[in-house]
Amino acid sequence: MAFVDASTSRKVLEGVCPVKITLAEAVSAGDPLKYSSGWKLATNESGKPAVLIAGEDGVSGDVITAYGLAVIEFTHTLANVPTEGEQIAVADTGIYAPAGTGLQDIGYIVNIDADSLHSRGLVCGMIVELDLPGT
Repeated sequence: MAFVDASTSRKVLEGVCPVKITLAEAVSAGDPLKYSSGWKLATNESGKPAVLIAGEDGVSGDVITAYGLAVIEFTHTLANVPTEGEQIAVADTGIYAPAGTGLQDIGYIVNIDADSLHSRGLVCGMIVELDLPGT
């Protein structure tokens, strides 16, 4: 089945290349972030790729830790269990989605729990710019 991210109950299990950033809008831990007049939720916008992953929740004006590379735990139902090795991307709404034409590839599903209710994805914001047309 294809990966489905409801953007709820995401956990950042580990992060690499930590940086402190000031948010320009509210984000949740694990969200892909772009820079567009400040750090915001990435929404697959041409020329404004996701480059970081939010390490924690925050609102506009907050200083949070973000990562260039992160391992994220996703929660899902038995109806939308992904496949190990499945490529994931940034969807137009800012959540993660199965890779597809015109989407910013951002990582892979690397592990699924035995109960099939949790999976882990390795996401790297820094790589998406290579796949985005016009950048």
